[in-house]
Amino acid sequence: MESLFSWIGQHVLLLWAIVLILALLAGDRLWYLARRRRLAATGRNDYLALQPHTAATLLALFGTLFVLLCWAVWTHTALVRFDAALAQALHEQLRPDVLGVVALVTGIGQPALLMVAAAAVALLLALGRDWRSFVPWCVALGGTAACGEAAKQFVKRARPFGGHAFVAETGYSFPSGHAMMSMAFFGMLAYLLLHRLPPRRHRATVAIAVALVASVGISRVVLQAHYLSDVLAGYALGAFWLVLGIALAERLRHDARAR
Repeated sequence: MESLFSWIGQHVLLLWAIVLILALLAGDRLWYLARRRRLAATGRNDYLALQPHTAATLLALFGTLFVLLCWAVWTHTALVRFDAALAQALHEQLRPDVLGVVALVTGIGQPALLMVAAAAVALLLALGRDWRSFVPWCVALGGTAACGEAAKQFVKRARPFGGHAFVAETGYSFPSGHAMMSMAFFGMLAYLLLHRLPPRRHRATVAIAVALVASVGISRVVLQAHYLSDVLAGYALGAFWLVLGIALAERLRHDARAR
């Protein structure tokens, strides 16, 4: 097992690139399938419509994943030992110059920066009286931030190496604030843009959002600012509120069309 972690530490940038490519391919495939299925069912290109049963399934999936990760960390299962071994391998294998480049990427998902950007977007939506977007936006971003902070205070997991890895961090480690806020912010932003951009821009919009979310999350593990399970939990929590925000937005749009 030690040789496996050592190999991961030596090839982590290659693995990062592979994961990013796979995330892009998966996001593109889901976009294509959703669009094709909606066209076949209704003859319309409104593939952004999230059906209630689909939203309920996704909420249950992401909620369950988050709870399971909380339980695994809280009860110190084998996942905790895996996290520690991976962090140690990265700490021993990665050079400071490489980590310096990775640190530039992680800044994109700084929670404080994203909250400022989220407030700016909310202000623009409010000034434009687009309440059908404003309310879901605030619910998704506000819910993510509030639940993330509550989870940190409940689990109280210490940072890898006491928060003194390549980047010094304060606060608790679980879940990753960068991962959850990136998922909610860039996901909701992409959703809003898809409603405003011409269809030819949709594919690129989805690809950019997926790339940003994947890059920020992985960078936190590479920098040893978070354990892998912290990032996975952050993704699950952010995705839960993202789905809830999109489902609410679609409900409000449906009601407006009905009136």
